[in-house]
Amino acid sequence: MVRTRLGERLVKEGLITPAQLEMALKEQERTCELLGEIIYRLGFATKEAITKALAAEAGMEFVSLKEVTISENLKRLVSKEFARKHKVIPIGFSNGVLKIATPNIFAIKTIDELQNTTGHFVEVVATSEEELFQTLNHCYGNAISRVECGPAEGILEAEIEETIQKLEKEGDVGNTAEAGTAPPMVKLMDLLIAYAIQSEATDLHIEPEENLIRTRYRIDGVLQQGPALPKRLQSAITVRAKIMSGMNISETRIPQDGRIKTTVGDKIIDIRVNSFPTAFGETVAMRLLDKEKLIRGLESLGFSPANLEKFEEAISNPYGIILVTGPTGSGKTTTLYSALACLSSLERKIITVEDPIEYELPIIRQSQVNPKAGFTFAAGLRAILRQDPNIIFVGEIRDGETADIAVQSALTGHLVFSTLHTNDAVGAIPRLLDLGVEPFLVASALISVLAQRLVRVICKQCKEEISPDPLRLKNLGWDGQLTTCYKGKGCPACRNTGHKGRVGLYELLTVTPELSELIEKRANNNTIRSLALNQGMKTLKDDGLEKVKLGVTTLEEVQKVVMRRS
Repeated sequence: MVRTRLGERLVKEGLITPAQLEMALKEQERTCELLGEIIYRLGFATKEAITKALAAEAGMEFVSLKEVTISENLKRLVSKEFARKHKVIPIGFSNGVLKIATPNIFAIKTIDELQNTTGHFVEVVATSEEELFQTLNHCYGNAISRVECGPAEGILEAEIEETIQKLEKEGDVGNTAEAGTAPPMVKLMDLLIAYAIQSEATDLHIEPEENLIRTRYRIDGVLQQGPALPKRLQSAITVRAKIMSGMNISETRIPQDGRIKTTVGDKIIDIRVNSFPTAFGETVAMRLLDKEKLIRGLESLGFSPANLEKFEEAISNPYGIILVTGPTGSGKTTTLYSALACLSSLERKIITVEDPIEYELPIIRQSQVNPKAGFTFAAGLRAILRQDPNIIFVGEIRDGETADIAVQSALTGHLVFSTLHTNDAVGAIPRLLDLGVEPFLVASALISVLAQRLVRVICKQCKEEISPDPLRLKNLGWDGQLTTCYKGKGCPACRNTGHKGRVGLYELLTVTPELSELIEKRANNNTIRSLALNQGMKTLKDDGLEKVKLGVTTLEEVQKVVMRRS
């Protein structure tokens, strides 16, 4: 009964659809999992939304920890180790009652243990896992994994160093399969990956140099130095990475691709692996794909209210083409996957052709291009049309054939999503024309174009107000538009970078009848852009200025990604 009530509440609040609840209940009959876990695993709702619904059903308060101050006395009541292990944090103490916040609101054993340890009655309130770990990081000083409150960062580094020393004592390490399966080497690679997950890195790079192996982690879009490994471990660690990802360990002359699927805590982490031969040996790049971060509610991506309303209206169209543009690493996949997850239902058939498949999505039929076998974007798109889809996602429009089929599909009753590499939203139009699509077809098929970039978010724990740099304001053309801005001064929670997380900047071009006329006439970019601005389009720079004013990001971050003429 409790499980059904949770589902009904999520439907009532508009967080999932009745069809999604029906699918989750059928999956529950098959697996006997908790309904909330199934809904999260299928990507229908976030953990925070499920926790809020569970708390409301239980009559429990849900609190945000952003404004909560944790005193030293409170921290002494609950040890760092206990807080980390059981995902709890003390937020109040009055009249012998200790109030704790946790995302695991039904952890009865944890509550009993805490009452026995402290000698106080424990009152539980719910909170989000994201805010819990941010607050733990701030209060207790150590970086703590969002995935699983495992060892603190310093402990992991010590474990990595200890494992390296153990490997060095064991003598020569070869490049055979046995070397890659030796327990210390297995542990070392697991620790390097755990360190990446704990640091919330998107990529782990293992890079051989002349005298050492350098590891680097991409955190919030910026590479940061990781543990350095002895050169003599190079062959063994490369072999280990290849074994884990299913590559050929005997082939070292050509690049290879592989994949690792692992579970950390209650999260499924996909790792896309690539090996690449260099002058000092093979370098290994690992892209860590966390489903919770990849598929998010559109409202959490950073859209302004106006842009969110327009984008949601665009994707609700029954047919037409929607393009997302931007350079590699600008968050296009996250936006498109989030849109597809929003549209996914039992009543719609959604098929994708991707290169590569970033993450497996429930209900949606996904395919991977294979040019060697003749399965290109164009071939895949042509075949998809015979599968009777409602919605099609083409990973990228790279050539005229793919562009032509995508546009024709959009005009014959299909909603098509795809990406282009252009500098701004308006630039997608001449790009389609350059690929050979007729202007009247572009004008008829195109619904909207979303250009986007990612900027780092100011750390909430160490945010401070500053005066804006006049030179930066002048370079951005913002003279007189900004009197106050913010930056992060650096703290343990953000590893002294002043930034924690990333958010999107968006430029959304909606194709109106007036714009369609200009497209048909092959009007130049400046003319189209001028009309779009008059009709209310906000540029990437405009969106950046708004986020600077709101204290979300910094002038420096916006200046890095926006064009001077935007």
